[in-house]
Amino acid sequence: MSAVDAQQSVLQNQELLNQGSYVTEYMDRAIRMALRDDGTVGSAGECTGTSDKNYGVASGSITFLSYDIVAGDYKCKRFILDNNKIWERKSIDTTAANLQSAVEITSSKVKIVSFNVVVDGDVVDTNQPKVTFLISMESNSQRRLNPVPSMIFQTTVSQRNLNISD
Repeated sequence: MSAVDAQQSVLQNQELLNQGSYVTEYMDRAIRMALRDDGTVGSAGECTGTSDKNYGVASGSITFLSYDIVAGDYKCKRFILDNNKIWERKSIDTTAANLQSAVEITSSKVKIVSFNVVVDGDVVDTNQPKVTFLISMESNSQRRLNPVPSMIFQTTVSQRNLNISD
């Protein structure tokens, strides 16, 4: 029984690593393609909620203009924690008013305990802003013994489109 429990623990930790790597890389890629919500591709502030900001941050969510490779244009995008999963909502345009139905980007094999976002330097005509997000997750699978495997993922990313004035 001890060997079976050890194997379960290894498999659950591997699943946490897989899910954590996927969700951080997915969000990193989208955030790197962000654009300041200053009205250059739509009405200023209608995505982030604040004109001349790159990111709109609320408890357990981040909203920003991100490049949509399929459409070949910028669209409003939001990552949000809901029901112990991280979800993505995409807009059909540059406004948060037209965000479509949420699609989960984490599987039911993991439980997202917390999703915290901090933006540093998102002020007009200052340094390039950096987004740091921290995701705490634990396995959703049942185990014979405790504790339930859990991991914390943290990363910092900045956008590729520089906000430097000429």
